Amino acid sequence: MRILFLHPYGWRGEYSILREFQRHGHEVCALEERRSGMTGKRMLTPDLREMGDGIQTLWYHPGRGAERVFTLPLDRYFRHTFDGRNLGHRMWVIRAAVRQFAPDLVYCTDGFSYAVPAGLLKRFGFLRTPLVASYIGGDILDCSHMGYGRKRTPELDWLMRASIGHIDALRALCDSLERALLKDGADAARISRIPIQIGSPREVYEGVYAQRAQARAEVRQRLGIPQEAPVVVTLSDNYFSKGIQDMARAWPGVLAAYPDAWWILAGPNAPWLDEGVFPLLDASVGRARVCVTGRLAGRDTYATLAAAELNVNPTLCEGLNMVTVDAAAVGTPTVCSDAAGISDWVLRHDCGLVYAAGDVRALEQAVIEALTQRERLAAWGMRCREMIADFTAESVFLRLSALFARTVHSARLPGSKDGNG
Repeated sequence: MRILFLHPYGWRGEYSILREFQRHGHEVCALEERRSGMTGKRMLTPDLREMGDGIQTLWYHPGRGAERVFTLPLDRYFRHTFDGRNLGHRMWVIRAAVRQFAPDLVYCTDGFSYAVPAGLLKRFGFLRTPLVASYIGGDILDCSHMGYGRKRTPELDWLMRASIGHIDALRALCDSLERALLKDGADAARISRIPIQIGSPREVYEGVYAQRAQARAEVRQRLGIPQEAPVVVTLSDNYFSKGIQDMARAWPGVLAAYPDAWWILAGPNAPWLDEGVFPLLDASVGRARVCVTGRLAGRDTYATLAAAELNVNPTLCEGLNMVTVDAAAVGTPTVCSDAAGISDWVLRHDCGLVYAAGDVRALEQAVIEALTQRERLAAWGMRCREMIADFTAESVFLRLSALFARTVHSARLPGSKDGNG
């Protein structure tokens, strides 16, 4: 099967899935935006990210091309609704990529910025190739008052419903996103619930898990945390919707119950930490037992998660939340808000606690309860390892490839329209 991936850079872990499809004999090509190093409006390269990866890629410059004269009215009309992007021009470029590669199936990593124009092409009869779109979270969730997702205006509602209604198959990453798609008028029969895969190579997180005690000791020594102290960790982009401020409000109660506890606050030094998190700590218990790590990557991410007894995910609104999966990969259970799609897995596998998002008292009690029950923590840690089976690249590939095969097969049945637009 030849598969055209639209915007595989839409999620950092998507490249591994493209490679997985290649390893199983599929031909993979891509459409991606590029501004630097472009001498014209489009450029075809034999590789996507690594020299010799064999993923033919059509790169395009969003500000170039004579076709912009024709797409200008549509671009201007939907500019604000389409997040400042050129809707008509992107439709044109997607159609050009389909003509270039003549794929058996088109797949959108991003359920908004590429699935909307591709879905509209289907709606108006300019794309007959089977189309599958993935929905990660912010593409369909309306949590704009929390700094996440898009504010639903009548124009945006129309765009979403008009595109969703004509996409052949919809991939929802979790139960809550499936419910959001149904709310937007999607046919339940066209929705498959398939999570995204762990972004790092298996050998990275498996290596940390195999040497968990050593990784734990190293991180604690580096951060100045006593080896026997109870430790919780948060790891996020640290903006408002991630709910780190709720953890800051809960922290005095946790310290009252566990005066020797430490909090590893990992992730980038976002402005919200200075604006809405540190002032809460400074006004209560201070920062003496809070270790701020800054941005982490690679093995450091997993080693830091392994250094804690408990990962805390206080998000206020989110799609899946892969940090909880990353923590589970090294055996660290999570106290998770019910606003994250991953909470469904935490409950199904009984590998942590789930509380009502925004309820600081419930968060505080959940963290204390988890730290109090050492044997339960250990049992959760073992079940975490069972949970991650759903999130390996191999597992996601098998389910995604089956979805692709069903979609192509359905499109070829008598009465279906298929072709390359």
